[in-house]
Amino acid sequence: MVVEVDDSGWGDLVGGAVIVMRRVGTNDKFVGEVPVEEFQGSAFKSKAYLPHILRIVREGSEALNLSRDEPVHVCTGYILSEVRKSLTCEGFRVIPSKITGVTQELAEEEYIKHLSRLGVGTIVQVKRLRGFDSFMTWVLRDVDKRERFVKTGWKAWPRLKVGEKIDPKQARD
Repeated sequence: MVVEVDDSGWGDLVGGAVIVMRRVGTNDKFVGEVPVEEFQGSAFKSKAYLPHILRIVREGSEALNLSRDEPVHVCTGYILSEVRKSLTCEGFRVIPSKITGVTQELAEEEYIKHLSRLGVGTIVQVKRLRGFDSFMTWVLRDVDKRERFVKTGWKAWPRLKVGEKIDPKQARD
């Protein structure tokens, strides 16, 4: 059987991130959250989110009883780079992959739940907000109260905070 590993939230302005592991044949799954604080201040600068994600995947590997002969399809995004390296070094059959379908949808659903639990809004409200421009507008409407939800470690955040127009792709640089 194949196990897929995907993330959601890395590129969003608001919230942390979620990591989802799913065994395709049985639909067994494991979900872990990376808190937004890992993407703020010195934690972001030191890339504290990377070891946190690796811990989540290790816990998920145990929970799913992952075997070394089982192919592990890991999303190619940067946020899972340490996972790909570590699992490969440990003898797992890692295949960098674009994750689509059920696992990707599960990751997106779990991220929306994460934002709701964080206090961004109800699941319906979060679904309506989802997207860089919508999140940006929402944060700026009450930045003093909502900045705590923001990945403030991005270099562009100080300029975004004052409403400077920035290409969303450049915001994460």
